[in-house]
Amino acid sequence: MAEGPVLALLFDAADGETALRALRARHPGARLVLLTTAQAAPRLSPLADEVWPEGLPRGPARFLALMRRIAWAHIVHIYDLDGRAPTRFMRFCVWPKPQWHDRDALGVGEGLGKGLS
Repeated sequence: MAEGPVLALLFDAADGETALRALRARHPGARLVLLTTAQAAPRLSPLADEVWPEGLPRGPARFLALMRRIAWAHIVHIYDLDGRAPTRFMRFCVWPKPQWHDRDALGVGEGLGKGLS
């Protein structure tokens, strides 16, 4: 039985390639969905199966639409590789609750996502 989809939240492409490769190694059979910015998407998209380039949502309606999109995608694991307050808050807004991992779970890039909070 194949593993369900994995979502990576990553809005800065600086150290993203290393993190996405580690994520791919951790979940080799899973479909990798990447939520990133339009600026980071060209560099990171070859490492993901699907890219959502809309970045962090602005405003409550877009935030709720993103939470619904995540729920409807039946995401099993979410990796918050960014670590900003809005991405940390998202864990309380997605139902059903996927397993949530912070940027330290992959053990790569001491500086990954640092300075973005």
